[in-house]
Amino acid sequence: MGQIIKQLFFKAPLEAVWRVWTDVAKTSEWVEGVQESRITGPVKEGKGLSWQEKCLFGKNVIQMDHEFVEWEPGKRTLTRTGLPMGGSMECRAEFCRTDQATQVDLELEWDMGMVGAFIGEEKLQHMMEKTFNLTAEKWKARAERAN
Repeated sequence: MGQIIKQLFFKAPLEAVWRVWTDVAKTSEWVEGVQESRITGPVKEGKGLSWQEKCLFGKNVIQMDHEFVEWEPGKRTLTRTGLPMGGSMECRAEFCRTDQATQVDLELEWDMGMVGAFIGEEKLQHMMEKTFNLTAEKWKARAERAN
């Protein structure tokens, strides 16, 4: 089991930050390692929206299946992700306006299943933190540029 808890601040309106976060068809443009993303279900926005990503994981390409299981526009989401070899991940995101910025509180929890057993939890935690930090920087740049 692994976990990352972070608080991010954007110099952009909440609407711009939210728009980038929820435009899942474009995650390959700002999420580190994502090579392709496509909506896989009938829901196009909100709770129940599901999508699939092909991601670079080390030297391999893996498939991840995501779904927004909670959705409160401009306030919060909960995403559940199915990973290869019995793995899973959840990501909680809470959005709020501050005087000078948009604040996003993120909590990621994962169980990489057999992959975690092969790689080792410490190495996996390091890989996830590195990917998260690169993604956060790209997300900030994209939202702030749209401002």
